[in-house]
Amino acid sequence: MKHLALNHTSKTNILDLFVDWLHLEAAQGEPSQNTLTSYLSSVRCFLKWCGSAGIDAIFASEQDIKWYRANLVAEGYKRSTIAARLVGIRRLYDALISWEWRAENPVANVRAKSDLTSHSDRILEKYISDRDAFLNLCFLPDIDTEIGIRDRAILRLLCYTGIRVSELCAMNLEDLDLGDIPNITIRSGKGRKRRQIPISEDDRSFLRRWCNIRCRYIGENERSVFVSMDNRSRGTRLSTRGARYIVDKYLKMAGLKIPGRSCHSLRHSTATWLLAAGVPMEAISDILGHSSVKVTAIYAKVVNRRKYIPSTMLSKKIRELLGLYTIKGSDVKA
Repeated sequence: MKHLALNHTSKTNILDLFVDWLHLEAAQGEPSQNTLTSYLSSVRCFLKWCGSAGIDAIFASEQDIKWYRANLVAEGYKRSTIAARLVGIRRLYDALISWEWRAENPVANVRAKSDLTSHSDRILEKYISDRDAFLNLCFLPDIDTEIGIRDRAILRLLCYTGIRVSELCAMNLEDLDLGDIPNITIRSGKGRKRRQIPISEDDRSFLRRWCNIRCRYIGENERSVFVSMDNRSRGTRLSTRGARYIVDKYLKMAGLKIPGRSCHSLRHSTATWLLAAGVPMEAISDILGHSSVKVTAIYAKVVNRRKYIPSTMLSKKIRELLGLYTIKGSDVKA
């Protein structure tokens, strides 16, 4: 191991080296900005904790990692947050191993507490189960205002195409084709996969109206489709936090806001209602940019669980059997 090099390596240098390593090794050398942000945030928090605990992060043991996990649990972090933190730290030690600074990864066998809730159950908890309420969400923004026109365009894309909020915020003008066959191109999908999604005439109309307005808020070199209209960040690319604020605003207005329901819940709702409407699973998988149709199949479970409620189906069958029995009984008496 290169102990001598380690003694002169600051935390800042480790982070810089880690970023360089991610650009070479993560996601086939093309990590998304979300991946970089998540990993770096996790590593920064871990390094800060190590400093306060008097632990040399580079030589941390598996027991140290477990103490860190216990600290996160004690501070009330969600299981998903803890899992994400551990993934980022695991990647840090992958980098240290590749630099020959360590021989083993202390996070290899450390996991967050298992989530006993199935994926379909988590979707059922957060998706909008009232189809009309979900479809009407797009009509809440006041289109007599410029902000309302932007928000209507945002909600239409999120609700009617099921794109991720990160994909929405990353969209540039060149990703819009508002010609005879309107569509949008997603270039920053998960795993850097690209896909085209057809949009309706109404979607095109609102995007055109917004594009005519956005030029009043931005400079010539700004290519992002959706920009902030707040005084502080006016004219800059709309952040995912900003988009979540917009969605939460209208969810509250519609009386649909519950803990955990935000932008990604719209994606869950889109997939569920498309499947319930009879759209082929393969088509939905392509629209959502899933890695496999097996991922999309999760929504089939949601649809089936709503459609086939055991008590309802059982009582229906019992009523049918009782009806047959009554008929047979009357025949016997006759």
